Amino acid sequence: MPLHKVLLTEFLLFTAISVPVSGQQHPFQTAFKSESTFQFHQPIKHVAVVGAGPSGLQATARLIEHNFTVRLFDRAPHPGGNWQYSEETAVREPYPDKPAGDYYAEIPAQIPTRRYYKEGDDGLTLDYRWREHWRPRPVWYNLFTNSPKVSTELPDVPYDPDVSWVLDRATIQRHVRSYASHHCLNSNDHCPPKTNPSAPPVTSYSTRVERVEKDEESHTWVLTLRRLERLRESDRILEEWWTERFDAVFLAAGPWASTHVPDIPGIVDWSKAKVGEQYSVYHSQTYRHPERYAGKRVLVVGASVSASEIARDISPYAERIVASVRPPKELTVRRKLALSRFPNGTEIVPEIASFEPLKAHTNGIRDGKIHLINGTVLQGIDEIIFATGYRSSPLYPHNLTTRTPQDTLWTGHWVQDPTIAYSVGRTWTLGRYQAYGIAKVWAGKAPLPPLDNPGDGETKPPSMEWFGEDIFRRYVTWLNDASLKYGDRFVEPPPIENLEALKYYSVVHFLTANVTALEDIGLSSVSMLLGEFKVQDPWAALVDEDDDW
Repeated sequence: MPLHKVLLTEFLLFTAISVPVSGQQHPFQTAFKSESTFQFHQPIKHVAVVGAGPSGLQATARLIEHNFTVRLFDRAPHPGGNWQYSEETAVREPYPDKPAGDYYAEIPAQIPTRRYYKEGDDGLTLDYRWREHWRPRPVWYNLFTNSPKVSTELPDVPYDPDVSWVLDRATIQRHVRSYASHHCLNSNDHCPPKTNPSAPPVTSYSTRVERVEKDEESHTWVLTLRRLERLRESDRILEEWWTERFDAVFLAAGPWASTHVPDIPGIVDWSKAKVGEQYSVYHSQTYRHPERYAGKRVLVVGASVSASEIARDISPYAERIVASVRPPKELTVRRKLALSRFPNGTEIVPEIASFEPLKAHTNGIRDGKIHLINGTVLQGIDEIIFATGYRSSPLYPHNLTTRTPQDTLWTGHWVQDPTIAYSVGRTWTLGRYQAYGIAKVWAGKAPLPPLDNPGDGETKPPSMEWFGEDIFRRYVTWLNDASLKYGDRFVEPPPIENLEALKYYSVVHFLTANVTALEDIGLSSVSMLLGEFKVQDPWAALVDEDDDW
């Protein structure tokens, strides 16, 4: 019998004999002690989830399933996270970059409070105020995934079998909103009556979480919240500020809260250039349609996913495409994949050294001179798209400069205080495991996993950089072990067929173009169960952007 069938048989036998006794009291619900050094001060009942993308939605669904009182906050008017497309664009990025601490709004002295705004108040239009609040996502009309649907799918709402392997943004947007509606988390859902009519609704859209603080006296988390509502009938905007307290918080909004434009001499001067009402220099967050680039000469700054995919999108229309690429710190698989996606005919030039001052700001930039680090001068450019990524502006701790705190467990819990947890790994594939694990720990149905000892005398969490077969195995073992001891459902590893499909997809889309070797993207094994991944996790290799522009 094949190995995977033997393991599956053993797993089914294991689940059949391990039914929890109903009514049995779990030790973590009484003493609520963790196997880590942290002491939970009270049982967790009220939980906040920040971010209604794939990660936050999955966590909310699992937490509700475990009988928590949950509040889901998102600054956007609808769920979807970064896959929520809108013709609206974010407000213009600052030149130069703002300091990271200036991202969040100034909190009023008196809370709760509310205020009505009309057109022109404080010198701002209502449209600007609204877009600044919810920040439309940087998703363009013709965007497709660079990963197959088997690794870009949420549970409970499978794609139709006829859906293409390569998913367009509209299909993914519908998929995520279908998952939200399936769990009664969409912005327009009419959910069944609540058992407690006075309890607030689960979802709060168009709501920004401006601050997350720990009240050490009550051992609760205090969230400062700001919600905007467009009152079309009176042509006004209502702004409301208030605070809410929670026993635990799951941060699933991601830390990349503000755009990044490099500090190049002369860039502030060039950022003011326009043709009519259209700026000639801007960040890729505002890119939507390729047709407006017909006959134009475009410089794309950057060499990651957005840069090459936008270049491909505009290539049938643009007269000339130039890409400014600086040498990478390391030529990773992800970088090679991105570089391979630039369309034929793209002129690759080195990093920009400076922009020569413009004579005027009303005639665009075509007559301007761009000095490159190799001493050459680039001229005749109509528009510049900075696909240079985003900067971290985390909610907690406020001075964080990395995606998550360094001392974070592989489960996402913060070691110093596991009543706060962070979304980690690729949410499409790992998110269902993490959401279940967080719910189990906070429900007292699983202990926190022990810290890894790397053997150098220090105790610290494992690396969070890659999530390969070892992390899936960890989650399955940890979750099922806890379910056996304290009750709850069991989980299975990702199906073998998904890895086979991912392997085939990689061969067709990347390996045939001589971009990389099979082993480079961790696909030397034909079985998830054998666990013979090499180099790095395939999902990490095929998706996401790094900050190496």
